[in-house]
Amino acid sequence: MPFIRPTRLVVMLMVTTSITPLLQAQDEKAILENYRTAAMNAGQAAAGKTVFESKQAACAKCHALAGQEPLAGPNLSVIGDKYARDQLIQSVLQPSAQLHPDYASQVVVTQDGKSFTGILRQQTKEEIQLLDADSKLVRIARKDVDEQTRSKTSLMPANLYKVVSQQQFVDLVEYLTTLRQKDGQAYPGMPTNIPAVTKPASVVPLHDEAMRFDHPVWIIAKPGTTSTYLVVEQQTRRIYQLTKSPDGDRKELFADLSHEAITGKFEGVLCLAFHPDFLSNRKYYLNYHVQEDGIFSPVIVERQATQDLGRDVGGASRRLLKIPQPTELHWGGMLAFGPDGYLYIGAGDGGPQEDPLGNGQNLGLFLGKILRIDVDQRDPGKPYAIPGTNPFKDVGAKVKPEIWAYGFRMPWRFSWDSKTGEMYVGDIGQNLFEEVNMPRLGENHGWNVREGFAPFSKQYRREGETFTPPVISYRRNKGVSVTGGYVYRGSRSPSYVGAYIFSDFESKTIWAMTQENRKLTRIRRIGTVPEKPASFGVAPDGELFIVGYQGTIFRLVLDESVFE
Repeated sequence: MPFIRPTRLVVMLMVTTSITPLLQAQDEKAILENYRTAAMNAGQAAAGKTVFESKQAACAKCHALAGQEPLAGPNLSVIGDKYARDQLIQSVLQPSAQLHPDYASQVVVTQDGKSFTGILRQQTKEEIQLLDADSKLVRIARKDVDEQTRSKTSLMPANLYKVVSQQQFVDLVEYLTTLRQKDGQAYPGMPTNIPAVTKPASVVPLHDEAMRFDHPVWIIAKPGTTSTYLVVEQQTRRIYQLTKSPDGDRKELFADLSHEAITGKFEGVLCLAFHPDFLSNRKYYLNYHVQEDGIFSPVIVERQATQDLGRDVGGASRRLLKIPQPTELHWGGMLAFGPDGYLYIGAGDGGPQEDPLGNGQNLGLFLGKILRIDVDQRDPGKPYAIPGTNPFKDVGAKVKPEIWAYGFRMPWRFSWDSKTGEMYVGDIGQNLFEEVNMPRLGENHGWNVREGFAPFSKQYRREGETFTPPVISYRRNKGVSVTGGYVYRGSRSPSYVGAYIFSDFESKTIWAMTQENRKLTRIRRIGTVPEKPASFGVAPDGELFIVGYQGTIFRLVLDESVFE
């Protein structure tokens, strides 16, 4: 529009118009703050249940409760255990402020200009499936897609305060706080009460504040050294070499994978493993995310260090394996060489929530499995070989021979006891339970037929199928995202020798447990972490580290603590 000098009246109108949105924003901020403050006080849960079920609030349209069919939004049956009152208030009042990736919606625009928004249920090379705000399935042919993006806006309405009164909101929050996990059936490996040790362990930063990392997710000791470690930054897709020295610590760039890996809220570079012969062949391996042909996938790649082992040689990675995902969730993320010299890979069920496609039980997919490959040999048509003892090597074309064990949801971190060779896997749960498993060759650990020790679904159960239960499972009132650790084999804390030490990403609690024949014998709460623990690490002398997701690597100091 060409510029025209306005009359005085028009100027006044323009000023008024420009001020109005500002005043509206100020009013909204004040209203939200009033609602937030009021909801910090107790309300009437029964009245809040009525609000939840009402058409005006429309909560029940997207959110299921215990025993109900999954809907587009998260199941709220134990939401009161998962989040504190202030977190519940924030998530309801401003649902897009801290949108969890598990429920981030996708926006798909077709070539004819139509736009569809919903939770990604599945995507293939042929089609995209979304659950819309009414929990209805929308199917879009891939050939018709012009653009697909992850929305930064929640499917939840951002203006709930416009349809419910302040008191109704207070009551709704009160009702949500009452949605907690019931005790249910007791299992030997699911303690209701975990006592604390008399003197807790302490955590001490491994490095100066100036050497903080950007969302680190992994630390590993560099072979041939006693005080040098590689730290993986998830989002920057960089790997740093941290050297501890009496003359001063050093932090140096080892590799930058930003030219290959994608990044996001939780996407990026996830893990690193050195080849057992790294000192001679200079090879190491990474697990990171890519997006190709519209499909989101973790990939396993091989790279090489320079002759002096001081940094990565650069150039393109040698890709070994890609794990196509039906959604952008539950990708696993771990890889490590086992005591047998083979590379083990943790693959999640791929989503969506509750694994409705049964990926964890489908032996024709990599999803929901622990995979095992031989990186030193090659089978025809593969950049690796299948170990001769893999349980499904010769079963047939419809079964993935790479599978070593199956029935997992999100095996984020696993490790082996350096003395016994037993494997421990921290598998992140769905609605009710977190678990630690000790898998063996060919075993089925239950997901999604079972969650923890308890039944979950009958849909994908096969006649005569047996499941190996976890060693331990804990309820939502203790944590919501298990971080697998290590069996302690250090020398500074004799009482902890042989105990498996692990944590929870959200509660930040650290536990130590022992087992016999994969049965829990003792568990104690031994401390907390100042930052959300993304991983554990182990030093050459057997002492442990904890990777704080906010940027700090901590030493776990057990010296004065006793595992009673």
